[in-house]
Amino acid sequence: MRGKYDQIINVLKNTNMAIFAAGFLIFILAMAIAAFRLKLIIEAHGDIGITYPEVLSLTIIGYFFNNFLPTSIGGDVVKAYYLSRKTKTRTESFALIFIDRAIGLFTLIFMAFTALFFVKSDVIDKSFKNIIYAIAAVSVVIVIFMANRNFAKKFSFLLALVRPVKEKLILVYEAANKFRHRKLLMLKSLAISVLSQLVYFIGIGLAAASIGLRIPIMDILLRMPVISVISLLPSINGLGVREGATVVLFGGLVGKANAFALTLLMLAMLFIASILGGVVYSLSPQYKMRRE
Repeated sequence: MRGKYDQIINVLKNTNMAIFAAGFLIFILAMAIAAFRLKLIIEAHGDIGITYPEVLSLTIIGYFFNNFLPTSIGGDVVKAYYLSRKTKTRTESFALIFIDRAIGLFTLIFMAFTALFFVKSDVIDKSFKNIIYAIAAVSVVIVIFMANRNFAKKFSFLLALVRPVKEKLILVYEAANKFRHRKLLMLKSLAISVLSQLVYFIGIGLAAASIGLRIPIMDILLRMPVISVISLLPSINGLGVREGATVVLFGGLVGKANAFALTLLMLAMLFIASILGGVVYSLSPQYKMRRE
């Protein structure tokens, strides 16, 4: 993309800030919907006194810490740490955050896997498809592992590799495994996840419209899940991986320069959200407790 900087800058100069702002608000709405899923999971675990604003603050704080921790889910560690102020044990908090993230990721992976059957074969590189297939296969194994104790026991020998944290991992597994009986909760959480992702993709559509791109919503729905899953690969908050995937998948539709401009707007949304997360973190009760 180095030879296209001038084109990219010219595209961004003509950004309609009103439409971009609307897209960002939609992005925040998607975040708020996802926070509701986490609240349901926390409440289902037991009598844990936590309000929706507190859960939302944890969610946005996670976006802030994603900028410094590996992959696009590094902030979950921080969320679990501060949630333990409510659960009283870090084991429970990590299990709850794990379940919430696992449901969100499984939904996203399922959407990406499904999208592969509808996207033309010349749009997505074979290596991308293989990555999605591999991630989907691993996710299915993880679901079976978490839901079936007998299956999980077959891998107990691996605990020898993590002996220092063996007991804690077992406790996290036991806490998470209890959710296998909460089928209605799982269905509600999956539905919320799908809604959250769809709203987020609409926000991306508005970001594209802000620079004059008219991308059919179906093309966004088919490509964005794949990009989101690819961004889970080793990186800092998906940086670089997400942008490359966006250029590859949208370049054929709108041109590589326009696709790169779009991914910079997507990055801007994440960056603005992370700034808000930093502000919330600096003013939140969790931060004050940490200083004390």
